[in-house]
Amino acid sequence: MKHYLVVTGLVFAMSQAWAAESINESRAVAANEKIFIENMRGYVEIRAVDAKEFKVSGTLDEKADGYTLESKNGFTTFKVKMPTFNNFNGGDNDQGSKLTIDVPKGAELEFQGVNSDVTVKGIQGSTKITSVNGKVDASALRQFVQLQTVNGEIDSRDNQGKVSISTVNGAIKDTGSAGRLELDAVNGEISSSTTAKEVRVSVVNGEADLKLDGVEQLSMSAVNGGQEAQLKNSLSPRVDVSTVSGGIKLTLEKNISAKFNLVANAGGSIRNNLTSDKAERSKYGPRSSLEFSTGKGEGNVEMSTVSGSLKVDTF
Repeated sequence: MKHYLVVTGLVFAMSQAWAAESINESRAVAANEKIFIENMRGYVEIRAVDAKEFKVSGTLDEKADGYTLESKNGFTTFKVKMPTFNNFNGGDNDQGSKLTIDVPKGAELEFQGVNSDVTVKGIQGSTKITSVNGKVDASALRQFVQLQTVNGEIDSRDNQGKVSISTVNGAIKDTGSAGRLELDAVNGEISSSTTAKEVRVSVVNGEADLKLDGVEQLSMSAVNGGQEAQLKNSLSPRVDVSTVSGGIKLTLEKNISAKFNLVANAGGSIRNNLTSDKAERSKYGPRSSLEFSTGKGEGNVEMSTVSGSLKVDTF
């Protein structure tokens, strides 16, 4: 009986040691505070507020060794401290910290997570979000916006400025972005509806579906994947697209004014539904090409493929 009591007491003590710790801390900070947040696993919601205050509330990861919060000279750092031995199940984002963090809307924010989902909204300074195995939900961000995951999805809404979004083994959904936009996916899919003037898209082993309104410069590349782009209100764009073992389709305005140069190598194909011009096959090797102009030829459209397909069409 004594041995039983000892074991029971030990189990109770361990469960107490792993109990989640509540947190409710705040600091007065500058309107343009540089803020760094680190959370290994769980869920973090970051909100922009009008107050010059950094505030964090919620519960820490039950296996955390507490936290650090330092604020000095315009820099604030908050970290959830985790044990170094890492012999716990870190892959479940439903476990871990559950935090709500308020920051000034003019702050510059950087967040790092491992198995951590994050929602961030309304920051007007700059935002950099990095998570290894987590989802990113980001909206109404301004200036410099960088969203990255390795194994996770990214949902980007109404972000403006220089916006860069990338994922490996995940998907990107972008709506309402403006300014300059970069989208990169490996083993994933991209969908975007944007008014960005400059757009660059790269896909490896995936697909991209783009609805572009008023784009002036477009760069697209695909390897073992396909891309479709609709260019509305773009009458003289500058476009450079390429694909290897994949297809690219451009849907353009009927009254577009541009010079076109399309090249297909190694058995690739070219289909032109914009004009009556037809591709010509090379006398030497499996190569075909097509050059033509529309309107005054003010824009420029360069398309190339290796073992893939190129298509231009109209709305």
